[in-house]
Amino acid sequence: MKYLLKLLIIATLVSCQAKLNFPAQSEDNINLNTLTTLEIGENIIHLQDFILNPAEIDSITSSSRKLQIQLSNDKQIATLTAQKDMEQFVNIKIWIKGITYSLPCRKTDKTDYTFTYNPHGKTYEKVQIAGQMNDWTPAQTPDLHLNDKGLYELTMNLSPGTYLYQMVLNGDQSHDENNPDKVDNGFGKFNSILQITGSQDKLPVLYTSSYTNKKIIINSEKSVDQIFAYWQNYLLPENFIHKNGDEISIDIPEEARQISRSFIRMWAVNKFGISNDILVPLEKGQVLNDAKELTHTDKHAQIMYFMLVDRFKNGDKTNDFPLNRPDVNHKVDFWGGDLAGIQQKIDDGYFDKLGVNSLWISPVNQNPLDAYGWYEPMKTKFSGYHGYWPISSSKVDFRFGTNEEFKNLVADAHKHNIAVLLDYVAHHVHKEHPFYKEHPEWTTPLYLPDGTLNTERWDDHRLTTWFDTFMPTLDLSNPKVIDIMTDSAMYWLNEFNLDGFRHDACKHITEEFWRELALKMKKANHGRLPYQIGETYGSPKLISSYLTTGMLDGQFDFNLYDIANITFAGVGGGNFERVASVLQSGLYTYGNHNLMGYISGNHDKPRFMAYASGDIKFGEDAKLAGWMRNIGITDSTAYDKLLLFHTFNMTIPGIPVIYYGDEIGLTGGNDPDCRRMMKFDHLNNRQTKLLNGVARLGNLRKNNPVLIYGDFINLQTTPNTWVYARKYFNKEAIVFINNSDEKRTFETKLSAPLTTENFKPLNKTDFSINGNKIKISLPAYSAEVLY
Repeated sequence: MKYLLKLLIIATLVSCQAKLNFPAQSEDNINLNTLTTLEIGENIIHLQDFILNPAEIDSITSSSRKLQIQLSNDKQIATLTAQKDMEQFVNIKIWIKGITYSLPCRKTDKTDYTFTYNPHGKTYEKVQIAGQMNDWTPAQTPDLHLNDKGLYELTMNLSPGTYLYQMVLNGDQSHDENNPDKVDNGFGKFNSILQITGSQDKLPVLYTSSYTNKKIIINSEKSVDQIFAYWQNYLLPENFIHKNGDEISIDIPEEARQISRSFIRMWAVNKFGISNDILVPLEKGQVLNDAKELTHTDKHAQIMYFMLVDRFKNGDKTNDFPLNRPDVNHKVDFWGGDLAGIQQKIDDGYFDKLGVNSLWISPVNQNPLDAYGWYEPMKTKFSGYHGYWPISSSKVDFRFGTNEEFKNLVADAHKHNIAVLLDYVAHHVHKEHPFYKEHPEWTTPLYLPDGTLNTERWDDHRLTTWFDTFMPTLDLSNPKVIDIMTDSAMYWLNEFNLDGFRHDACKHITEEFWRELALKMKKANHGRLPYQIGETYGSPKLISSYLTTGMLDGQFDFNLYDIANITFAGVGGGNFERVASVLQSGLYTYGNHNLMGYISGNHDKPRFMAYASGDIKFGEDAKLAGWMRNIGITDSTAYDKLLLFHTFNMTIPGIPVIYYGDEIGLTGGNDPDCRRMMKFDHLNNRQTKLLNGVARLGNLRKNNPVLIYGDFINLQTTPNTWVYARKYFNKEAIVFINNSDEKRTFETKLSAPLTTENFKPLNKTDFSINGNKIKISLPAYSAEVLY
């Protein structure tokens, strides 16, 4: 009888749960449809991004009469024309056989901003602006014109936020001498800072509050006129949403019980714009609140580690084949790192101890046996030790191992619940690749129509430029080439059971390539997409143009890295107020629960330690410095500063990325000096202390959903101190960072939605609580995380 009663209670609870009456397992309901920003005027939507087979679409409708929709005859394209007075948030419904899949959309927050430059009586033939508003390409915006007040002016349509820029006066580019707000750009000049304010302080703010088996409770601040809540790609009907003052209750649909991992998403709207996004993961219909339920397929839960295979660990000396040539400097020859070395570190638990659960491995394609390129100051050619000069699209370089070893490495990583991402090169091949030898017409021209060399034209010819004369750029506007290269990527994905890709040089590759690759992935995996992250240097607008359900999940946020790097290192004039501004702008652009990568460094940049220790002066030629002198660590406080940088990356939204060696404080100039051999043995006390600190942070994030899915709350910012919080229902984390050279005492008031209950310190710093205030003192260059 007790057993029957229990079954009856369960059945009753299930029957009482709200039901959508839409299929939970649909292929078009697996990947979350990206929040799409609509510009005023015409917007082109590629329906393949969101619907596996657009030919099945019956119709498309929207929640706004101020948005016109035109569906192409082949149903591949929807043209959305937004009026200026369109609502702040619009839901697009895509109808297929009576089922409606939704695409959340927001109206652009761009406004006309008139920029002026005072020439102080001088006249110029050409006055331009170059900055983050035009991807540092002056030709993308009109020239400034002289107005009747003697000022040069230009009206631009820009979103609120912070923009770095320089003036270009008759071709001479430098900072704006009229603007005292500037930051060192690391190349011997300054970038000026333009701040455009908006209505951010009037937008609704949402926080997760509590939950039951059937409901999620959200608290709101500021006025809320409308609520849009989604389960996966289904808009929840009004009867699923209950508002009582500042409390919003969302019913969890019964269909969520049929899927291991699904999500509730939510936005609130008022006349000024939309709120931060809420993202709540569900485990078979129940709110996920235990990290043990996470697996290596949970994209948001990644803690990524990037290594260059050749420079990580030599696990098999029988495959060592350096060039050993007088015209190849030792720094750019093969050093012996291989797949066997990586597997040994997986097996000995190195990544488990760090809390790392995702490995980004540099390209392993076969590279040429000869040397190429030339660096005049050192009179040297280069080997292909880095892996970015592919001459094969299917074979592992024998100096790294074999195809079978790579398969075993991935399988072994999965046993440790570690995902493996391969660095995939789609943009170019080496001139020894059969593609180029057999089909040179499959590449872009090396020479432009005016006869100039089309190399390193990063911005004005970004889709055709060659990186060097021996690296032909593939013509990825050619459908045949797209088909071959996407098939190549699919080979690596399927043959080695990879979990996704890091993609090289994204902005130099056409959108058609990314869409075709995503489509092939979905077709091969019942609609499911693996994680893909790209490399794009440029404005947030350019970076985000690749972030949609049918292209990439994320990109590396170099704009945040650039300001955070100099701020934590204590060089170049950065400060926390500027970092906070760029972070908030990024959270708006990419989402508060984005899948962007937040790096401690990479293989194309000087090591953090070199700047933080003062061994490389900010603004000097860091590449030349790495060649000409032995960069050491003369100021050991650099280790403390690097741990602060790790603390920041590990506690903000997004995917933290550790560049190999940054967990122990490797130093060096720019490429190739930033690619020294990894060190595992005979660490000094400072290296060991840093390693242990990074491991504490990694495991804290890995084991606490509040640092993975929690809402971000900025509490207190000064130029060199910062307090912010993460909140995920009843779990909270408060982060205190002291980036000054003296002890600082923090007295932080916590108001709703935060509490002061049950905190413990990660680094065992004493703190006190008096009412709703937390008091804590931190030594110079230190941090604490209360959780």
